[in-house]
Amino acid sequence: MYVYKVFHCVKNSYLQRMNGQQYGVHVELSALDQENDKTFGNEGRLLEGYRSSEGFRSEDASKMSSFLEEKKAKEVDMIPSEYDNIQFQGLRQVVTAKQLIEAKLLDMGTAEQLHLGKKTISEVQKYLDKFLTKPTAIAGLYIESNKDRISFPSAAQRKIIEKVFALALLEAQAITGFIIDPATGQKYSVDDSIVKGLVDHEYKSRLLEAEKAVLGYQFSGKKLSVYQAIETRLLDRQKGKNILEAQIASGGVIDPVRSVRIPPEAAVQLGLLNNTVLKFLYEPSSNKKCFENPNNKQAMYYKDLLKLCLLDIDSKCFLFPVGERKISTSSVEKIHKISVVDVKTGTEMSSYEAYKKGLIDKSIYLELSGQEYQWKESTCFDSQGNSYLLLTDLKTGMQFNIDEALGQGRIDRMLVSKYKDGQITAIELGDVLLSNSKPLKDANSPIAGVWLSETNERMPLLKAARKNLLDRMTALRCLEAQASTGGIIDPCTGKKYSVAEALQRELIDEACAKNVQQCELAFTGIIHPVTKNVMSAIEAMNNNALDKEIGTRCLEYQLLTGGLIDPKFHSKLSMEDAIKNGIIDAITATKMKDDTFYLKVITCPKTKKKLTYKEALDRAVFDCHTGLRLLEVTDLVTSGISTLYFSSK
Repeated sequence: MYVYKVFHCVKNSYLQRMNGQQYGVHVELSALDQENDKTFGNEGRLLEGYRSSEGFRSEDASKMSSFLEEKKAKEVDMIPSEYDNIQFQGLRQVVTAKQLIEAKLLDMGTAEQLHLGKKTISEVQKYLDKFLTKPTAIAGLYIESNKDRISFPSAAQRKIIEKVFALALLEAQAITGFIIDPATGQKYSVDDSIVKGLVDHEYKSRLLEAEKAVLGYQFSGKKLSVYQAIETRLLDRQKGKNILEAQIASGGVIDPVRSVRIPPEAAVQLGLLNNTVLKFLYEPSSNKKCFENPNNKQAMYYKDLLKLCLLDIDSKCFLFPVGERKISTSSVEKIHKISVVDVKTGTEMSSYEAYKKGLIDKSIYLELSGQEYQWKESTCFDSQGNSYLLLTDLKTGMQFNIDEALGQGRIDRMLVSKYKDGQITAIELGDVLLSNSKPLKDANSPIAGVWLSETNERMPLLKAARKNLLDRMTALRCLEAQASTGGIIDPCTGKKYSVAEALQRELIDEACAKNVQQCELAFTGIIHPVTKNVMSAIEAMNNNALDKEIGTRCLEYQLLTGGLIDPKFHSKLSMEDAIKNGIIDAITATKMKDDTFYLKVITCPKTKKKLTYKEALDRAVFDCHTGLRLLEVTDLVTSGISTLYFSSK
């Protein structure tokens, strides 16, 4: 039994594949992307419209609620009563096929096949396990130094983490289904976990209160869900939203009556959630981050903590890595992050490696890899009108031209045919391309773009400037360096383009193009108006064909990236050879060798200090995808919080 990291929408999720295999499961997992203003269900939208309209009266809501309840009652009445006899194990109690249909986890076709004996209960239970019995919370810690696992209470006792952090993560287990033993993967109720000695008695009262999010909040003889408890004021609204975030991140909103996890779309329709709460669930101003990364004290949502976790092959649980190696953190310098560990052997590996070794099945591999990459295929056209397939990762910005990869031998035609026939997914194709593409570091690379460390995204310089990740002047100077050393670079592919082509591809805008055109001439050379000879940058400056200030910067860029350019042959020359070939004079060469003459034309996007281009090159990181240099930038990050919400009184 395997655990999945974070509840999210992937085209090839195992439930959707189950439909393709005629299991008929009626679920579509949804990405909680607050940038996409999605609504979930006409009924919920209609009722919320009533609530927000002018002149709203309580009787209007009552009438609308009654209408919706009558409609749902009619839908339930259409479900054959014999489906009550088909039973599955839910989170804490038995759940019937009829209840699963009501919760939109099972369709009528599959229920009928179960009724006729054409499918088995165990067969369908396996595919619905994430919503029924699977422990999906963070089970414990993975200690990077000795490659061992440990429970949260034990980690607190050994002073590895603070007790307040241990309690917060235990509460997260309790509100998402079970207390989990990280050594075995076994799951327990709060009471049983204390009897087993897994949890200390001092945590009991807090964990029993948290467990109500699974068992239900008692009110007037009814079991209420978290959202319903918020609406009836049994539960603090902020705390309730924190619980809902953790539940959805771990598989879905928990319905205490049916004892199942329900995807947020269906939860809205069933009255277990509303669109407003869902839309702003990951908006810090509406729902504050209540967990901390124990490695750096950074405030995080539970979803983000889960993304950093490792799947333990032995216990089939997720462990949060603690240490300085940052093994589960994405990096520009490594193709895959570590996401799977075998504690027994001490082996750490990517999901792709674990899948190739047969340690995890395909559905688990696709889920784990889908956390790191989101590949999308598109058809593009070159300047001659020829079409080609482009595989783009929407998360990191990396791109592969499939036809070029074939020509370079990175993949074979059989693999491409399997992909086109649907035998393998875009995730698998992308992982093969990444694994077979290991470029060497280009020590002579100019700064090709930026790398956003929080998201592992590669980005062109102009785009980064537009997003205020670096100032426009810094972007312009880096683009000048590119133009004067061979072309404007697309950091997503590593390809270089002329200024005109870069403008067409929107790597630069017209203002940038105008500014860097003269720099391009330092690479291509300038034709003398009388002799028609190709002039070097120095000759062009002496003949007033190239601005001296711009020309001097271009020579500096060239020198710092491998040598001065001979415009006749576009070859790089050492300073000595450049003097011999008349590319530069000795006096200018001597001056350029002195670092003190370099101007500070770059503003460091992290420290905001002024740097020379040489200093910027030294601070840049090499991209494992292209081998080129990228300037690291950071987005605004919320600082850590002093006290965890779940552990506050």
